[in-house]
Amino acid sequence: MNFQPTVIPSSEDHLSVSAIFSGIKKTILSKDFKGGKISNLFGSTELDFTHADLTGAAILDISQAFGETTLTVPNDWRIETDLSQLFAVVDDYRNNVYQTKKSDKVLVLKGGSVCASVEIQNSL
Repeated sequence: MNFQPTVIPSSEDHLSVSAIFSGIKKTILSKDFKGGKISNLFGSTELDFTHADLTGAAILDISQAFGETTLTVPNDWRIETDLSQLFAVVDDYRNNVYQTKKSDKVLVLKGGSVCASVEIQNSL
């Protein structure tokens, strides 16, 4: 018999964080990030993807009210937003936004944001 090894995905490939009246800071080291979920209620989440990588598209589902999400992404990632917003804002502070338009590494932001903000920054 031929036995095939079971491939267990790294816990860093999928993300799930919740911040309620608190703050979370996390560095993502996955070399094949698949996406995940962020939940903030009167809280903040800071994710640093500087040393991470992705293939194709990854979806990050953001659900927040009275919170803040800060994403630091590599220079070659394209960010697409599909967030429902009520008194909320998505600010992209990257210097090279137009250079990433043709990138095949896409992080899609979905979900809902009420009285909250999402900030996208360049990695240093």
